[in-house]
Amino acid sequence: MTAALFIIVGRVVLGGFFVIAGIRNFLHFAERRSPVTNYGWKLPTPVVATGFAAQILAGLSVLAGFGTIWGAGVLIVFLVVATELFHNFLMFSGKDRDPHLYLTLVNTALVGYCLLVIGTSL
Repeated sequence: MTAALFIIVGRVVLGGFFVIAGIRNFLHFAERRSPVTNYGWKLPTPVVATGFAAQILAGLSVLAGFGTIWGAGVLIVFLVVATELFHNFLMFSGKDRDPHLYLTLVNTALVGYCLLVIGTSL
């Protein structure tokens, strides 16, 4: 297998992950439309819908290899904002911190993955 094939498969996996996540978020929109952040305030429903749409559109961009840099950049912004608002592990202690630390690490790894996609698309 060539490096180009690995890059394409990697883009399909990453993009597909976000497309599936965005679709699942919209399918469960009634439950997810007004999430309470770690800071105790709710996000407006249009902001939540915009985030879910960004997951799908940017994921499709990465998956299809069209506007890949833009798509991966949007995903990075989405991940950073979502992590800060919903998984700020520094706001928790003891066992309550564990899932947030784990999700912060997962999102950080996904940001790294997006940076690799950007780097291979330049």
